[in-house]
Amino acid sequence: MSEISKAVGQWILGNVGWTVVIILFLLSCFFKVIKKEIDPLGWVIGWFGKSLTKDVRKDVASLKTTTQTKFDEIKADRAASIEELKTDYNNKIADLRADLDSFEVSTNKSINELQTGTNDNCAMLKVRLDEMEKSNDMQTVRQIKMHVLNFANSCMNGVKHTIKDFRNIIKENKEYEALVAKYNLVNDVYNDDFDYIMEVYRDCKRNHSFLMDNGQPFDEEEDE
Repeated sequence: MSEISKAVGQWILGNVGWTVVIILFLLSCFFKVIKKEIDPLGWVIGWFGKSLTKDVRKDVASLKTTTQTKFDEIKADRAASIEELKTDYNNKIADLRADLDSFEVSTNKSINELQTGTNDNCAMLKVRLDEMEKSNDMQTVRQIKMHVLNFANSCMNGVKHTIKDFRNIIKENKEYEALVAKYNLVNDVYNDDFDYIMEVYRDCKRNHSFLMDNGQPFDEEEDE
């Protein structure tokens, strides 16, 4: 059987040629491959497709790497910018706080100086007012003393006075005594003059000898 196959083969080679033999060989291989459920054509197409997309894959991988690098750089720049902004913001806040503290110190100093100056001025003004008040009071004391002295002298000289004149002197004496107590003054001879006036006053009341005021009689109900 092998001898027959060999003879057939030699005949084919001698009469058909190597091209047909190769074609037949390929066809036999093709049918054998089909029986084994293997697709050589698909494999060839797949290999050819992989060859065509190999560079594309490389470009995609390179693009991915480059893009990731760019994103990393953007993130790093963003983080650096944020930190710079934070630092600048914190510095500005610190400067603002320092300015506020300085403003508070300066304003407190100005307010304290103004308050001290105002208190000093008020104290000086109070002293001056007290001095003016005392000066006016002393002038009042001198006037009352002079009035009482003159009134007592007029009584000693027999001059008659109305009931109102006596009442005015008594009223002035109350003011005088209040000022004496306020400034702790010494009455000296004033008390003697006023005591004399009161004796004359009581005597006039007993004798109804007051000077008539515009022709009007003395009204004891008005007497104090």
